[in-house]
Amino acid sequence: MDFAEKLRVLQDAQGDPAKLALATVDLAYPALPDAERAVLKAALEAAAIPHWCDEAILAVMLEIPKLESSARLARLRDLSIVEPFPARGRNAVNVHETARLALRKRMAADEQARFRILGARATACFADDLTAAGRVESVYHLLCGDPERGANQLERLNRDWSRTARPEDRYALAAAIRELEDSRVVHGRGRVWVLIVTAWTRVSRGEEAELADMADSILDSAKSMSDPRAEREAQDLLGEVFDAQGKLAEARAAFEESLQISQRLAEQDPSNAGWQQDLAGAHIRMGGVFEKQGKLAEARAAFEKSLQISQRLAELDPSNAGWQQDLAVALGRIGEVFKAQGNLAEALAVFETYLTISQRLAEQDPSNAGWQQGLAVALDRMGGVFEKQENLAEALAAFDAALAINQRLAEQDPSNAGWQQDLARAHNGMGGVFEAQGNLAEALAAFDAALAICQRLAEQGPSNASWQRDLAVTLDRMGGVFEKQEKLAEALAAFEVALAISQRLAEQDPSNAGWQRDLAVALDRMGGVFEKQEKLAEALAAFDAALAISHRLAEQDPSNAEWQRDLAVALDRMGGVFEAQDKLAEARAAFEKSLEISQRLAEQDLSNADWQRDLVVAHSRMGGSEAQTRRAKGRGRKRV
Repeated sequence: MDFAEKLRVLQDAQGDPAKLALATVDLAYPALPDAERAVLKAALEAAAIPHWCDEAILAVMLEIPKLESSARLARLRDLSIVEPFPARGRNAVNVHETARLALRKRMAADEQARFRILGARATACFADDLTAAGRVESVYHLLCGDPERGANQLERLNRDWSRTARPEDRYALAAAIRELEDSRVVHGRGRVWVLIVTAWTRVSRGEEAELADMADSILDSAKSMSDPRAEREAQDLLGEVFDAQGKLAEARAAFEESLQISQRLAEQDPSNAGWQQDLAGAHIRMGGVFEKQGKLAEARAAFEKSLQISQRLAELDPSNAGWQQDLAVALGRIGEVFKAQGNLAEALAVFETYLTISQRLAEQDPSNAGWQQGLAVALDRMGGVFEKQENLAEALAAFDAALAINQRLAEQDPSNAGWQQDLARAHNGMGGVFEAQGNLAEALAAFDAALAICQRLAEQGPSNASWQRDLAVTLDRMGGVFEKQEKLAEALAAFEVALAISQRLAEQDPSNAGWQRDLAVALDRMGGVFEKQEKLAEALAAFDAALAISHRLAEQDPSNAEWQRDLAVALDRMGGVFEAQDKLAEARAAFEKSLEISQRLAEQDLSNADWQRDLVVAHSRMGGSEAQTRRAKGRGRKRV
């Protein structure tokens, strides 16, 4: 074929990507008769249906003997748009992505019946392939050949893989089915579930704050198709979006809708383990909102309902890793409530079981990054309890093990924002123990590493309230070290930025008790620096604002031991300023209230080192205040 003839072939394609792909057959084999080139073009179109092809697959796609398939594939190998694909075998090839998608899209639009037939044949090729790649390819083609069955299979695969699959397999699934959406070749329920699975994959990477429009669209489509399971998934997605944005009222409303649907389905068929599992997850999400709102009793009740279901399923089939994972998660959430209520012994016992399950899963498949991440979370929870008990060696060992896992995961995929956030929190955990040990240089280095990550994430997602809060917390930790180093200017600068973020979040959602507490802590930090700078009026104003928040929270939930302690500390801080101002009656009143709370907490849990130390400080404060009062009275009598 001379240049003019080649030019004519290309011009006939008129810039159409699909026609250009088929034209490569004419350019490569100009001497073949038209009929043979037509056969080869049909083979190219069939090879473009799956992501890769070999002699066996092409034989099924074209319904021809394998020997004939081998001959056609040999000719396809010489085309410029066909390349080797060694990842799927020595003889495997794939049609270059741009050409493959163009050919698929043209067939879906112009030859819909043929497209579905080829999709059904491709599904048959991979029906018995239970590898991750095979399962992805199977559901991908089923969605094209039989969208309704494809939607059901994708739903089941999503439920299984959301708990047990390696992240890279979930990403491969999302990438494959996203092709169907981008090419507009899947419709109806199939499309809805394609969007659901794609969205959940993004949530697993910490991108939930960006999915509001997508979640709304999925919900509208699910309702229009009367698919309650898809509607439940959409409500959960919306709840995750609102939660990440710090809109707890909206998150709770979405999760409540999801819970109602889950309860109806579970009652409709109690033998359906998948629906029971979904119900357990719905209770976990509701409990998470209650926890953030500071409603620990409601949170615990929700988590316990989830635990009951998860325990029943785990006993039903101990080999089911997904159910074991759900059990571990439920235990972890209940442990956090125990910890917030000051029940450290109960929290530690629950976390130990949580850790045992997580270790078993991680050892079962060390290459599964999801289970490694779950192990890191369990270690972090253990470290938190050890730190409160002042078992600093154990705390450091737990945090160090968690940090090692998080570093490995973050290096494995730097684009995964969720893993970057976990790494920042691991650095903060290490820094906290170093600070408690008096190793301020090491603490500052750990907090600085966390700060670099938090700043990057906060800039990347200004609407992600969780990332903004992590930035404020890390700045607060750094400021605390600066204060201990007597670098008051640096401390004040860090505390001011943390306070600005905390104020913005607290105003954004006053129902978020965690953010209200963060604001109280930030105000307390500012007051501490002012007090050291002998700016007593400014210190008193900051402590008074912190006290007002702490009072409100402590009255909201008297069972929340952390809030009771915050109130005791706030009263102690106020008393210290009053004492410095020679307002001894006011100082004594504040110290007495602080002592009363500290005594109650110290008696509640003798293993809580913070509370025992608080009690010693409170007694010391009272003793000092009484001595000052006696001296003041003596001075008064002499003046008279």
